[in-house]
Amino acid sequence: MPEIEIPDFFSPNPRRQKDLDSIFNWLKQFWGYLIFMVLILFFLSGSVVKVDAGERAVIFNIFGGIEKRVLGEGVHLIVPILQSATIYDVKHATYNFTSEEQGKQGKVVGPEIHSLTSDGQKVDIELSVRARPEPQNLWKLHKFIGPYYAYKVLFPKARSVLREVLAAYPVEDVYSIKRQEIQNKIQEELQNDLRKKYFIDVEEILIRNVKFSKEFQDAIDRKQQAFQEYLKMEYILASEKAKRDAKILQAEGEAKAINLRVNALRANPDFVKYRRAQIYGKRAKLIFSND
Repeated sequence: MPEIEIPDFFSPNPRRQKDLDSIFNWLKQFWGYLIFMVLILFFLSGSVVKVDAGERAVIFNIFGGIEKRVLGEGVHLIVPILQSATIYDVKHATYNFTSEEQGKQGKVVGPEIHSLTSDGQKVDIELSVRARPEPQNLWKLHKFIGPYYAYKVLFPKARSVLREVLAAYPVEDVYSIKRQEIQNKIQEELQNDLRKKYFIDVEEILIRNVKFSKEFQDAIDRKQQAFQEYLKMEYILASEKAKRDAKILQAEGEAKAINLRVNALRANPDFVKYRRAQIYGKRAKLIFSND
């Protein structure tokens, strides 16, 4: 049976030991340079701020606080440790208040908004808000509100303004003709409030859906059904009137035809013989021989 040679991993290897000693000596000699290179890389990585398209950056200085400037798109240099940058997305974003998570453009930020009309009716409004921070005033927004401005200001304000506006309208206006007017008023008040106080630009407000209480919805259904019945009855009456007018016209035409014939007979007695000949042909002589 051949002998199997088992390698010895535990016995000292002079060659391996020599290699390790050379590595340790190199590290002892150049460790200062290595630390310096690591620090350089650290400072370089912290000193470069990249701002992508549709973004802006705000600078915080540990000595002076928020700097009154906004960095635009591109690459910028800052002082590491002393300065830090916060990136903001300044593109318009759509925020939806709805219970449905699918089929909506934008981000769902909460359920539909519960509100009361001026006559005490409960309504649930599905609302979409399209907004963004004002780029030129971004440092003010960052200083007084912070990156979570949408949750701190935008969403509570949207709910509050919607409820205030709806409280001035009866439920019939919300349901029918003044829905667009209500939407425009909500947008106007929200725009003025957020732009002046919080440096947020509201581009558009959209009321997507209105849900009423079950009692009011049943009343709407009954009203629609009654209206459909009214339209059906109106159509029937119009049809009957058209038939009656047609019969009247037909009777008037026949009466006029009879009068014309009577007048013709009075004016020309031979006209009777002519009509007999038209109707009976050759048999007229046999039937009316006495005439």
